[in-house]
Amino acid sequence: TGLTKRPKLSSTPPLSALGRLAEAAVAEKRAISPSIKEPSVIPIEVVPTVLLDEIEAAEAEGNDDRIEGVLCGAVKQLKMNRAKPDTTLYLSLMYLAKIKPNIFATEGVIEALCSLLRRDASINFKAKGNSLVSVLACNLLMAAYEEDENWPEIFVKVYIEDSLGERIWVDSPHCKTFVDNIQTAFNTKMPPKSMLLHGEVGRSGGDLSAGSSPHPSMTEEEDSQSELLIAEEKMSPEQEGQLMPRYDDLAESVEEYVLDMLRDQLNRRQPMDNVSRNLLRLLTATCGYKEVRQMAVQRLEMWLQNPKLTKPAQDLLMSVCMNCNTHTTEDMEVISNLIKIRLKPKVLLNHYMLCVRELLNAHRDNLGTTIKFVIFNELSNARNPNNMQILYTVLQHSSEQAPKYLAMVFQDLLTTKDDYLRASRALLREIIKQTKHEINFQAFCLGLMQERKEAQYAEMEFKERFVIHITDLLAVSMMLGITAQVKEAGIAWDKGEKKNLEVLRSFQNQIAAIQRDAVWWLHTVVPSISKLAPKDYVHCLHKVLFTEQPETYYKWDNWPPESDRNFFLRLCSEVPILEDTLMRILVIGLSRDLPLGPADAMELADHLVKRAAAVQADDVEVLRVERIQLIDAVLNLCTYHHPENIQLPPGYQPPNLAISTLYWKAWPLLLVVAAFNPENIGLAAWEEYPSLKMLMEMVMTNNYSYPQCTLTDEETRTEMINRELQISQREKQEILAFEGHLAAASTKQTITESSSLLLSQLTSLDPQGPPRRPPPHVLEQVKSLNQSLRLGHLLCRSRHPDFLLNIIQRQASSQSMPWLADLVQSSEGSLDVLPVQCLCEFLLHDAADESTSGEEEEEGESKEQRAKKRQRQQKQRQLLGRLQDLLLGPKADEQTTCEVLDYFLRRLSSSQVASRVLAMKGLSLVLSEGGLRDGEEKDHPMEEDSGDSELLQGYQWLLRDLPRLPLFDSVRATTALALQQAIHMETDPQTISAYLVYLSQHAPVEEQGQHNDLALDVARLIVERSTIMSHLFSKLSYSAESDAVLVALLSIFSRYIKRMRQSKEGEEVYSWSESQDQVFLRWTSGETATMHILVVHAMVILLTLGPPQAGDGDFYTLLDIWFPEKKPLPTAFLVDTSEEALLLPDWLKLRMIRSEVPRLVDAALQDLEPQQLLLFVQSFGIPVSSMSKLLQYLDQAVSHDPQTLEQNIMDKNYMAHLVEVQHERGATGGQTFHSLLTASLPARRDSTETARSKSSPENSQGQSRIR
Repeated sequence: TGLTKRPKLSSTPPLSALGRLAEAAVAEKRAISPSIKEPSVIPIEVVPTVLLDEIEAAEAEGNDDRIEGVLCGAVKQLKMNRAKPDTTLYLSLMYLAKIKPNIFATEGVIEALCSLLRRDASINFKAKGNSLVSVLACNLLMAAYEEDENWPEIFVKVYIEDSLGERIWVDSPHCKTFVDNIQTAFNTKMPPKSMLLHGEVGRSGGDLSAGSSPHPSMTEEEDSQSELLIAEEKMSPEQEGQLMPRYDDLAESVEEYVLDMLRDQLNRRQPMDNVSRNLLRLLTATCGYKEVRQMAVQRLEMWLQNPKLTKPAQDLLMSVCMNCNTHTTEDMEVISNLIKIRLKPKVLLNHYMLCVRELLNAHRDNLGTTIKFVIFNELSNARNPNNMQILYTVLQHSSEQAPKYLAMVFQDLLTTKDDYLRASRALLREIIKQTKHEINFQAFCLGLMQERKEAQYAEMEFKERFVIHITDLLAVSMMLGITAQVKEAGIAWDKGEKKNLEVLRSFQNQIAAIQRDAVWWLHTVVPSISKLAPKDYVHCLHKVLFTEQPETYYKWDNWPPESDRNFFLRLCSEVPILEDTLMRILVIGLSRDLPLGPADAMELADHLVKRAAAVQADDVEVLRVERIQLIDAVLNLCTYHHPENIQLPPGYQPPNLAISTLYWKAWPLLLVVAAFNPENIGLAAWEEYPSLKMLMEMVMTNNYSYPQCTLTDEETRTEMINRELQISQREKQEILAFEGHLAAASTKQTITESSSLLLSQLTSLDPQGPPRRPPPHVLEQVKSLNQSLRLGHLLCRSRHPDFLLNIIQRQASSQSMPWLADLVQSSEGSLDVLPVQCLCEFLLHDAADESTSGEEEEEGESKEQRAKKRQRQQKQRQLLGRLQDLLLGPKADEQTTCEVLDYFLRRLSSSQVASRVLAMKGLSLVLSEGGLRDGEEKDHPMEEDSGDSELLQGYQWLLRDLPRLPLFDSVRATTALALQQAIHMETDPQTISAYLVYLSQHAPVEEQGQHNDLALDVARLIVERSTIMSHLFSKLSYSAESDAVLVALLSIFSRYIKRMRQSKEGEEVYSWSESQDQVFLRWTSGETATMHILVVHAMVILLTLGPPQAGDGDFYTLLDIWFPEKKPLPTAFLVDTSEEALLLPDWLKLRMIRSEVPRLVDAALQDLEPQQLLLFVQSFGIPVSSMSKLLQYLDQAVSHDPQTLEQNIMDKNYMAHLVEVQHERGATGGQTFHSLLTASLPARRDSTETARSKSSPENSQGQSRIR
């Protein structure tokens, strides 16, 4: 049978079913009695072996009193044999606690068990060694009360008694769950074990193993059973979850009892030495009560210094700090006392600092309070020598928040009636020195500048003094940021050494950030504190920016010392300027409520921008600006505002005017900003502000003339000069009219050019209008700015946007750019920052210089010139290396490869010979080295064309090296396009030969459009540039070169015609707009093609040159297509009108007749009219075989239609002699024709001579013309 749930002890209302004692329990007064009662139940002792049976039987009868009596009897037996409890007994009790915990929760049993936990004076010393009985009692009670939220107060009493006494079970690990639950009464946050220092626990509480007991009489068996007990009772993970508040209902009475006990202990008249360690441990456990913290903290210093108590005192200190978590007046008093504790030994000090950290973690407001008490203690007469150490710990612990609270204390000091500035400076210096500069200076300065709303600030008497003193502290703080490392790095930097640069840069950025915050403070916070006198306001602004007189920084206490003064001030002023700082200064200047005028604001901004720009280095951003609005803000400062009290005539709109001095200060200032921010400010300037663009071009080209040298043609320059004259004239009229209106409304005097005051002071304000001529002094200033700040270099270095490329492309072929050479020369080894186009231009510039300078100067050169020349050559080698690296190196990429080649290739079609020659030289320079360099490694990938490249030796760069580029595929198309354009401009036959050979091998023809363009471009060369063609294919002599070119041309066209004949009927080969010169061709075999008539003519012309020696496959392919044997020729129709087209005009037929190819001659002679035959017979340069055929055709014409033939003969005499001459050459036929001519002529001997003399001059002419 199961046990019914027993009611719990009267002091705790039962959670489950109410038992018999419920009413009594409710009635019982909830208060702790002054002493612990002795058990009130009469114990019934039974033999341990029948204990379980007895309980079962009593339960079956429902006899609760008997159960209680039997349990009390068992407890009595345990008490009698504490040293060696009966094994059966305690195992039975444990078993019962496991299965029926409720039976233990009665008042009598609880009292009995608690009596086991109390000190028993009657026990002899020996028995104390074994805590088994106490541990059993604790765990039985825990089992009984595990699920109860309200525990009886008797537990707290026995806990306190054991804590102060033997600590037999309080410190036992086997009672931990029970003890921890009792301790929930005190709400104490206990330090984790790792923080606790007490080396020993209660005398016998540590180890339960019976072996450690001083009883040698225990048998082996019992020993093992004790071990078993320990194993049973070890705390399991579930038990972790058993911890919960158990004394919420009794909180007040428990607190009262505990405090009474502790006061009693502490107030006993006893020497301090005699305070027990256990009292300190109890205090440590009860620090959750603020009164305990107050009691403890007052005596802590003494206890810590007592060697006997040091360790528990250290734990107590930790507990006080960890539990100081209310920030009430009591806790603030505790902190105040903690701060006053003085400790010397290092071990104690280190522990004290750990405790301070815990104090700061305990409550967020403890940080500010701690700092305040430490500083006030430091300024008091009873200074604690550990103050700085505490501050150091605090600053390390809360690096973001601590400086802010520290700053607030300094603010508080400066609000007092007495002048605390000198003391504050000294204190701040001491703090920084003692805390090894480990303070976040920016957070501290921002703290000094935070707005305070407390009453003492609103009612502050000396507000102006407060602002000026805060400004001074800001300046001191900035200088205090100069650590030994910063100083060392600064000195090294001055000497040109780069040591510890990160430290220096970090310091510079810190100052820049503090200055930004300080300008924000002066702009937004200071006006709300007090209306400062203009002189004071401007002083404060200059002071935080380190632009004030040096003595204002050290006049209070001569710090920094004289030896460091100038160096410190320089370090703090040579810093970047942040965008926000600059923008705010401009806004302050534009604001009417703040005492900094536009002129002063412009002056200050100008000074700061140039000062920051001078600090430029690759590893620091000195002048970063994101907002384009800066340009307008600067220009707004220049605006002229007329006096408000003057009434202008109704309807009159005054012109936009600027104060000249400010206007011409604004542009150079913006120029500097643009140079440092090319991607936003620079781009906006370039696109929208012509005046600024002009200055940018001036510094980039290092040429300060107006109009700027980048305007190349004379017309534009003249136009610009005239426009400037017109604008000046109009400006003068507008200003005089405006001043006239102002005078009319005030002094009434008439304004003329001589009496005007404003003419010399104002300028039209049209920043986005045409660029104005800068005054000479401004140009001088821009020039010196460029020299000192390398603005041009910065602008040239920008790739996005690429200003330099823009200028180079605008000027490209129009003129040389000497400034570019200077630019490359001055780029100090950093060639990679310049655009490749610039490097290419420089290479060309150099190549041109070399070709013009020649060798003859060698003699007269001075040493200096030679050195310069050497330097230049070295630069050129470096440059060439860079360009080759871009093309051939491992990092070659598509974009740069295209850019480099495109730059030179574009110039190949220039109309100037020199430009073309230079471009080829440039290409040969950048490509050839690489070709030689890679030659050994690569198996020549183009064996088949090695013949051509050997022929055209000067063009290896094109035929051999260019196709070997790693990224050749990405430039194939552009190269082909450039060469297709170049063959129309180039005048050197060899160069054209090389281009044609290259195009035949590498022109991309994957797309139909590309193929069409290639065919048409080459056709135009063949048909329209006859002089070049006759040079290329001279009949007088055979050359392998011209043979190679012929092969190349034939291969281009044979590929083209094959493709065109394959294309489908409906395929759109040409767009309709191009169709007027297109012909549609149809062959008798059924094939068709559409192509440009010039392409057809070009192929026929090529065929007239005869087959090449180096391979005639393509030649016969073309011949068979156009002039098939024993088949009619293809027919042609105009694409746009569909009429039949004349495929072979007379001039082309004549070319065919003149050729050595019989099939062409026969084709040309087909279906000729008599007049055509007569015309051809009179032409020169016709081979004998062709002439014979012509004469035979004339014979046929005579027999066919003599009348028509005769009508077309103008001079029969001349004609007859011509036939005779041809016969002398060896031609046959024409006898019939000759007899027709001579039939009507009188016979004359000299007729042949006449014919000869006539033919001779014409002949030579004709030949040259025909060729």
